[in-house]
Amino acid sequence: MQPIRQIYQDAPSSISIPEELQHQAVEIIIWPLDKQANVPSQETDANGWPIGFFEETAGAWQGEPLVREAQGEYEQRLELE
Repeated sequence: MQPIRQIYQDAPSSISIPEELQHQAVEIIIWPLDKQANVPSQETDANGWPIGFFEETAGAWQGEPLVREAQGEYEQRLELE
């Protein structure tokens, strides 16, 4: 059986349970949606990133400068035989 997902734009005071799910163990999740959830999903590129994401975020860091710490020495391992 497939789960049932219902989105209400104006949630009712009570929600009816489909007859085929009554009198058995079920999980009911009430998850309030923020206003952005009603915005249509953005178009994405071939890798799944929102179009324009990198152009909007590149160079946006405003904290202290990022510094790459020294990586140290490679560990010495036994050679494979």
